[in-house]
Amino acid sequence: YEFSQVEDFLKAAEELTMPYAWTRYDLLCLPPSFPYGGMENPCLTFVTPTLLAGDKSLADVVAHEAAHSWSGNLVTNETWEHFWLNEGWTIFLQRKIMTRVHGDDNFFDFDAIGGWEDLKESVGLMPDKYTKLIPELGDDDPDDAFSLVPYEKGF
Repeated sequence: YEFSQVEDFLKAAEELTMPYAWTRYDLLCLPPSFPYGGMENPCLTFVTPTLLAGDKSLADVVAHEAAHSWSGNLVTNETWEHFWLNEGWTIFLQRKIMTRVHGDDNFFDFDAIGGWEDLKESVGLMPDKYTKLIPELGDDDPDDAFSLVPYEKGF
């Protein structure tokens, strides 16, 4: 039930871009210790059981991971400094997918406004060097810079 819209997500993405390249798409729910909401791989997305809300309210995470089948798995960034290319384009496609699935053109704008508000909060909690769209990581662990910045600024 929770992810019954996955086929709709894939169909919408194909209509917006090009045919799905990977033939099959599956979801695998991992144990609660899985540290991310979702993680894309060609043909397979890992999801955390915390997405099982019972009301499809977190299905957009799966739309995001499925969108990586076009922006992230076929074309991706060369370095972590350009992670925004992967996530920014994926956020854009996720919002287009969800707008089409919901059948409401206002969805895109409202979701983007929510993303902007989340970005402002996230930036306020981070060191300045990680708030740039293209951070200079040097020898820093890319996980230290992980935030909404590449997602929402990249969008």
